Amino acid sequence: MAALFLLSILGTVSLFAVFLFWQVGESIAGDIQRALGAGTVVVMGGPFSDRDLAAALSLGCFSGGYGVSVATGVLRYPNGTTRTVTVAAVPAGVRGVAGAAAAANAYYAKAGETYRVAAAGKELTIYVKETVAQTASIAGLSADIYVDRALLGNLPYNYLVLQKAGRSCVKELRGLFPRAAVMDSDEFISALWGQLLLYLGSAALVALSTTAAVAALVYTYATTMYYTHFKEFAILRTLGLKKRGLAALALMLFALPAAAGSLTATALALAVEAPGISTAQIAPIPPAVVTAATLLASAPALRRLYAITPAEALRTE
Repeated sequence: MAALFLLSILGTVSLFAVFLFWQVGESIAGDIQRALGAGTVVVMGGPFSDRDLAAALSLGCFSGGYGVSVATGVLRYPNGTTRTVTVAAVPAGVRGVAGAAAAANAYYAKAGETYRVAAAGKELTIYVKETVAQTASIAGLSADIYVDRALLGNLPYNYLVLQKAGRSCVKELRGLFPRAAVMDSDEFISALWGQLLLYLGSAALVALSTTAAVAALVYTYATTMYYTHFKEFAILRTLGLKKRGLAALALMLFALPAAAGSLTATALALAVEAPGISTAQIAPIPPAVVTAATLLASAPALRRLYAITPAEALRTE
């Protein structure tokens, strides 16, 4: 009974893990695509200048690009409190930033509010036009506040963000900037999915193995109980217990430990909270799979019990 309970917990948790790994992959990949867009190459390790940006674009692999300057700043809230933030200066139009209209991480600011920001030796008054939620740190656009580059002046670029027109020219970029790191967002997402699929496959293997073990244990337990306690079941049948009552009793004996394990694991999974993960959406599926395996495995014994007749019970007695 204890083994069945623990195996049901493990099977349900591993099934949750399969879905959650998939959700994590979709969340991070979607975050990268929203932050940078598909077909983006980021050159990290500046400082870079407009001349460096022009040299990268001259390779002929990119349809356009821009530089991102990053500075440490102080955000002053309307109530007077302050907070140290990372400020990214981007060209007008990136993330909807233009003039005093800015974008901000939703954790630090609210859309529709006006703030004071001190960065790069300048005091700015910004209006947060929109907020963004990031679940992954993306080079090039990983800041708390995004402002129009024109407000901070001609700062050197910390990153170059380039839009691919065809191939990414990663090798040529590394030759052009030997001290910089180059990231192709498409390759990064592919590598991320490749790693997550390994975890997903491992979780799926554990889920299938434990669910199969639960079914095998239930089948053995139900069949053994049917044969070893047939006399007791027959007496109950002789005393007038209906077929449905007999089957319900047996089902409670066979399936209750697995159901308790599934419900315990589901309660634990629902307590998990993380950005991009919603256990509530998939909550019914893992326990339903383990429960279905339990019911199918106990079906042969239940069928035999349901078939017991009062006459057969009297002969046994």
